[in-house]
Amino acid sequence: MIRRNPLSILAMLSLFACLYSSESFAQNARTGTASDGTYITVPSGTVNDWVIHVSPQSMGFEEPGSEGDNALLKIECYVVQINQYTWQVVARYKYRPWSNRDGTWYGGSANYLLVHK
Repeated sequence: MIRRNPLSILAMLSLFACLYSSESFAQNARTGTASDGTYITVPSGTVNDWVIHVSPQSMGFEEPGSEGDNALLKIECYVVQINQYTWQVVARYKYRPWSNRDGTWYGGSANYLLVHK
């Protein structure tokens, strides 16, 4: 017969309770998509009560038949705090369609995850 430590069983139960809590995480998190320049306002409290993560969703474009000279030069994806309740999304990319020309900045889009601390 295998004898288990009661603390390890309690730890496993606590872990499963955290992993499978259906509504508690959903109530404390928000997700969405935002374009460059979009404002994201916290649902309650201030920005100090929330953590935000942004990641690129759509950056660049395809130019069929002429991709030999194209270049995606830079991607920027972050937020800037505007006030105590709002962030502004920066989601843009610098693209050069021809090899003999400077790149141009274009607005892109980002996914965001907002989690209450």
